[in-house]
Amino acid sequence: MTHCERVFTALEGGVPDRVPLFESVFDEKVMRGIFPHCDYYEFNDRIELDVVGLNRSAWRKDNVDLIDEERGLFRDAWGVVRAFGPENTPYPVEAPIKEPEDLKRYVPPDPDHPDALGHLPEVAERYKGRKPIIWIGRDAFFNPSYLRGMEQFLMDFVLDPNLAHELIELCLDYDLRLTERAIRAGVDIVVLGDDYADNKGPMMSPAHFREFILPGLRRAIESARNAGAYVIKHSDGNLWPILDMIVDAGPHAINPIEPAAGMDIGEVKRKYGDRVCIVGNVDCGDLLSNGTPDMVREAVRQCIEVAAPGGGFMLSSSNSIHSSVRPENYLAMAEACRELGVYE
Repeated sequence: MTHCERVFTALEGGVPDRVPLFESVFDEKVMRGIFPHCDYYEFNDRIELDVVGLNRSAWRKDNVDLIDEERGLFRDAWGVVRAFGPENTPYPVEAPIKEPEDLKRYVPPDPDHPDALGHLPEVAERYKGRKPIIWIGRDAFFNPSYLRGMEQFLMDFVLDPNLAHELIELCLDYDLRLTERAIRAGVDIVVLGDDYADNKGPMMSPAHFREFILPGLRRAIESARNAGAYVIKHSDGNLWPILDMIVDAGPHAINPIEPAAGMDIGEVKRKYGDRVCIVGNVDCGDLLSNGTPDMVREAVRQCIEVAAPGGGFMLSSSNSIHSSVRPENYLAMAEACRELGVYE
């Protein structure tokens, strides 16, 4: 099978020739520890990844105007002040909507701006039809929480629900429009990347998830599917209290089934494998960062043993290939996937 045939078959719940190797984000240090001097796209081809994306390159340090060079602070297109840390994605440190009145004056970014798609057109020209192109999109949680601040946004669910709904609607107007543009530009798979949980459980009650987040998640999935893309719902953490609702929202796949958060991939497969593709779940925290290649290989074997039967499975890390991952461990993971993931 081609990369496209392999991935699309798995996303539709079928049995491909082998388990696809999936990943959304790679740290440059890890890539160059495996193949020195390569960029993401050379690495992607040489490691034989089955999907390709932008690798969040919009967050390059040479691509922003710093407002505080010593602290590495910059203001993104939403007006959120962010700081560069050791990972690909800078973290938010200051929200622009500090008071409800601020929302009346707030002007969101333009989803039709020529730069909003980044270098997606170049990626599509290089890979369209050869590898599935992925796009990391948003649903109803991350962008509103960045505008208000995570804690305050969650408090708004109780103290000012109208404001929470207004923030969600404002962000969805942008995110759905931009994602539709990305699909028209060549994206095959939308990864909705909003994380809802930590290792103990969701950051909001199931009732609040149902009221505030679920409607936007459904709209994001429906919009992307109607535009012709597959949808993978990504969220770290322990999702068990809300996983039924997430699956009911209609994604083609769920990811990353984080083992450190109590998300047993075998149990997820048994409960939901007839409805969604399972994408996961080699531990990128302790195992890929501190383990050995032999330990990684055994984890891949176990993942494939419990999640691959019957198809509808793609192998990935439990979040991303971040800066602490040992290059030799990711190489072992990729090689084990190709060797052990063949369907007889």
